[in-house]
Amino acid sequence: MQQVVFGLIGAGGIAQSQHLPNLTRAPHVTLKSVCDVRPDALQQAQRQYAIPHATTDYRSLLSDPEIQAVVVATREDMQASLTIEALQAGKHVYVEKPLASTSDECAAVVAAQKETGRFVAVGFNRRFAPAYRKAKEIVAAEGGPWNIHYRLSDDYWRWGKSYPPRVRVIHEVCHIFDLLRWLTGSEAASVYCVESRPDDEIITLKFRSGCVASIMSSGYATMDLPKERLEVITEKGAVTVEDFVELRTFGFAHREPVLRFAGHTHPDREFTHKYLFEAEGAAALFALRRMGWALRNEAEAADALSGEPAPDAQEMRRYLNQTGPLWNYMVNKGWLPALDHFAERILTNEKPENAAAEDGLRASVLCHAAIRSRDNNEVVSLNGFDG
Repeated sequence: MQQVVFGLIGAGGIAQSQHLPNLTRAPHVTLKSVCDVRPDALQQAQRQYAIPHATTDYRSLLSDPEIQAVVVATREDMQASLTIEALQAGKHVYVEKPLASTSDECAAVVAAQKETGRFVAVGFNRRFAPAYRKAKEIVAAEGGPWNIHYRLSDDYWRWGKSYPPRVRVIHEVCHIFDLLRWLTGSEAASVYCVESRPDDEIITLKFRSGCVASIMSSGYATMDLPKERLEVITEKGAVTVEDFVELRTFGFAHREPVLRFAGHTHPDREFTHKYLFEAEGAAALFALRRMGWALRNEAEAADALSGEPAPDAQEMRRYLNQTGPLWNYMVNKGWLPALDHFAERILTNEKPENAAAEDGLRASVLCHAAIRSRDNNEVVSLNGFDG
């Protein structure tokens, strides 16, 4: 099988949880080089994944004529400029979301992509989640979407403490803006956003197709609640997806009422959830998340009682943090198929189905429209935006 030679810029959290294992198991990819400013992260990645070359200088990676494509997975404020440099160096680019912090930076990437003729894929991987691809297929065949509700909730209050308040919409909800555009095949005509407290919001959208959508975005949930749920009303009937593992249809006598999907695994972590989700769907997901939440509470209670890390909680912490599944990454959100599809289309020189640079720009426009709506308590019209 032909393979595309890739380089990876950035060996941080998302690279360790997704890009490094996926680049080394995608059928159409060979990973030649990894770059990071931290020598210890480079050494760990190179040793763990048998990567031939490692460097702290991204320019040396971009100047390598054998490397055809790069994955950019750095801080948000660096991704647009690195993507442009990589395009100008003749590389195709898979860049993490959000493409940039501002719409102007996104527009600069769009211009560079058009100028160089190289492919850009933005990491809106949900377009490749097996459950969502099936949901789109069913919805399209049953009259299209007319009303959509999406819940995106997690314990951001715990893991997102390093971010300033009220920016979750930029680095999390951007995913859902892209997904709604993809599901509807339409652009948003207007956006309205209200909040009850910082990072606890409801966003409503009216699409040019006539579809309406609402997003419940909350960073105040706990880990026993599955992170995402999709509900779509069609012409007459409905489709729901529970956190990528279980799809249900309603009102369609000719369709399976329940479909279940395998989970996503990491080579260093426990993997039985992959098969449990395929066999039991949402029931397995609820049970695993409840168990993880209970173990975390027990470990924290034991630590609080002793005033320091408690020896009797060591096994629980090891499972939660080192050997058990990556809790928000154990469902199949499409990371690996999105990357491999991008590589395959590079080989065939066909336009990828991934979200492109222009899709990153459109998602950014929606993010900033939602922020403007929230801050000014107004409905923001987008009818004049054509890309």
